[in-house]
Amino acid sequence: MAEIQRPRRIMALGAPDSGVLNLLKDLTGSAPNLTTDSTAGLSHTYAISTRYYTATIPIWIDEIPSIPDWRTEFLKPEAKEVISVLGAWVYCFRKPVTTVHLESIKETLKAIADVVERHSGYGGDAVCLAVAMPQSTTPYMDLGHEDWEGICMEHGFEFVDGEAKGRNEFGEPVGVERIGEALKSHDWEGGDDDAGFDEDEFGEGLEAEEEEMGMELFGLKSALHQGDEEGDDEEEGGDEDEAKQVEELENMMRRMQAIKGMIFYFLVGEYIQLTV
Repeated sequence: MAEIQRPRRIMALGAPDSGVLNLLKDLTGSAPNLTTDSTAGLSHTYAISTRYYTATIPIWIDEIPSIPDWRTEFLKPEAKEVISVLGAWVYCFRKPVTTVHLESIKETLKAIADVVERHSGYGGDAVCLAVAMPQSTTPYMDLGHEDWEGICMEHGFEFVDGEAKGRNEFGEPVGVERIGEALKSHDWEGGDDDAGFDEDEFGEGLEAEEEEMGMELFGLKSALHQGDEEGDDEEEGGDEDEAKQVEELENMMRRMQAIKGMIFYFLVGEYIQLTV
């Protein structure tokens, strides 16, 4: 039984509070500790052992607070280095309560599919799983399994009901067991794309962009702070200006979070284990 020394990676992601860490705990038996309000930048591993091979698969965790911002960052040419070393995408989402939530799920599926197509083409061989996680709000939308399959398949994803247990009418595993089956049956060999990966060069490019955005962010914060100090001395148009600055600040912070998530995948010490 061979051990894969440099396996490809898993990208586990979803909107804030989508249940990514809960899924990882169910799948692997443990989950990384949440050190901030966001799961973006966390990492984990998934140990696979079959009759044919063993491997410890690195898992990168990302969060999508803004679908357009995430899509923009990962469609950039530099992101090809990220996508080329991924062997699986695991997108988690809470079962929708409203049509707005459902449309957000569809938009995210399309965004991920666009990123995969841009950097891997139609021939990309990564496993793409869309996992519906439990919803605490009731009642939530009652979509049938076939409906979900159609929605996910449209964007190249296999639908998995994270709450399902046992086997379906065809004797196939469902739920978390199906996720494990899909991942274990995949080819995790890193290949030539992984060997050509240059984390320093990629990281430098993103760090430069983050530094530039950090300066812009500092300027926006300073302007807002100054506006607070001026108080009643502002003219009537001041409220509109401040509202615009607040909106710009929020957009900037969402973009910075997306960039930091990408930088993490190459700069943290977890990446070193891939060469062991």
